[in-house]
Amino acid sequence: MMVAAMAMLAFTYVGCKGGQGEGEGEGGGEVVVEEEQPETMTLKVGDAEFTMSRVDAGTFTIGPVAGDKDVTPEEKPAHKVDLTGNYYIGQTEVTQELYKAVMGTNPSNFTGMKNLPVEQVSYNDAMEFCKRLSEMTGKTFTLPTEAQWEYAARGGQKAPEQPEIYAGSNNINDVTWYEENSNGKTHPVATKAPNALGIYDMTGNVFEWCLDWYGSYKGGDVTNPNGPEKGKERVLRGGSWRGDAKNCRVSYRYNYGPDHNRFNLGFRVVMLP
Repeated sequence: MMVAAMAMLAFTYVGCKGGQGEGEGEGGGEVVVEEEQPETMTLKVGDAEFTMSRVDAGTFTIGPVAGDKDVTPEEKPAHKVDLTGNYYIGQTEVTQELYKAVMGTNPSNFTGMKNLPVEQVSYNDAMEFCKRLSEMTGKTFTLPTEAQWEYAARGGQKAPEQPEIYAGSNNINDVTWYEENSNGKTHPVATKAPNALGIYDMTGNVFEWCLDWYGSYKGGDVTNPNGPEKGKERVLRGGSWRGDAKNCRVSYRYNYGPDHNRFNLGFRVVMLP
């Protein structure tokens, strides 16, 4: 595969995975355009490389799964969600290397390895990161809606017939860094097994901010939900290195104010095609 360089600030488009074709880059370089929406897209900002995985539109049930004994009231009622557009989601949580390449700083408590997830970031920090990354790349980055997050965590159209309690397994230790195995700290991204979409750490390591204001589910079938119109706290998903197994279930919901940051709060990005 050819490598394509785009002359757009410090941004480089590295490549994609999918079918084949040819095109021309904005910077005049030759680009291998493998399909209009390839399965994955790898991009680079400075020295920080990151990969986005395509999530195809589909319908799923959001909320607790059969056999889950740790369901909280906030997760109910389970209901059908129709997502009508494809989107890309980060294969990993945003790393400290990528955050620093975009923002110029690293606010994290746990440091020492560039592929640790960034933490101690607020919702507002995460949205500012998305804004700057969009400006640097010419693409549209944002946080996932709560529905986009859970759909991707469950595996999208590649999800197993019987939904899993954690993102990629019913065995938490296969896919999750949490209080029983984390040794009280974050761990490099993508060191546990991925889920069906090849996405890592959607349960455990750090909680992940979502775009939505936090509110109770109303029930009933919904299309492209994005939460209440206003609120005081934003949604967090996925659990973290300091949480128990209950908090790391795919359906578990949490929330904090948009200016709140802690050493177990991070995020991953969505890219709109």
